[in-house]
Amino acid sequence: MLSGPHNSAISDGTAAPFTRPSILETSLTMMQRNELNGVFRKKQRSRRPHLPHLDYLSVYAIAVNEENAAGGRVVTAPTNGAAGVIPAVLKYYLEFLSEDPSRDILEFLFTASAIGMLYKRGASISAAEMGCQGEVGVACSMSAAAFTAVMGGTPAQVENAAEIGMEHNLGLTCDPVDGLVQIPCIERNALGAVKAVTAAQLALQGDGSHRVSLDQVIETMRQTGQDMMSKYKETSQGGLAVNVPVC
Repeated sequence: MLSGPHNSAISDGTAAPFTRPSILETSLTMMQRNELNGVFRKKQRSRRPHLPHLDYLSVYAIAVNEENAAGGRVVTAPTNGAAGVIPAVLKYYLEFLSEDPSRDILEFLFTASAIGMLYKRGASISAAEMGCQGEVGVACSMSAAAFTAVMGGTPAQVENAAEIGMEHNLGLTCDPVDGLVQIPCIERNALGAVKAVTAAQLALQGDGSHRVSLDQVIETMRQTGQDMMSKYKETSQGGLAVNVPVC
């Protein structure tokens, strides 16, 4: 279903943690991992006109980010720390909703790339500059727009979805425990994927008109990142990084 080096990495990344034993210590308990493994291994549900349970989104995102944390191969989409959101939403769409995977992969990735370019030019996709709003926030916005596009949304709805995806990630800090891209990064990607689909659903229910534009939210993100204290921007000197014991 997926082809090309990047698509291969996406497909491999979402499956690898379920095909070999994991020695990676993460924020998930063994019971949670077993439950998610059970969801992943169930027979694929038949495609339906409505969205299946969102557990699969979380499974795919967590799988990719565990692969990243373990030093495996991932696609920087848009960054390594936020590498699980776009693959999760894309794979979710391909597995349960797509009727033309080859076409949908291109439309999804081109749309996501276009939105990502706007953030890159108008603000930043670096957590060291913007906090996690510049990584998971941007990935959520890119995924929301791309999901809306492949669901048949208009350009106005696509822009609306991208704006919603970022608006509700504004101010998101980057405070990784022990300086590792694990806690809260892995679970945060799962939430970013779920939020992206929710943003797309909201946009698709409207006609594309909305109070806050994408340009406005990108500028707001830029200003918020500039105002954010450096200890909340990838330094592990604040937030969870100083309140969660390492040992």
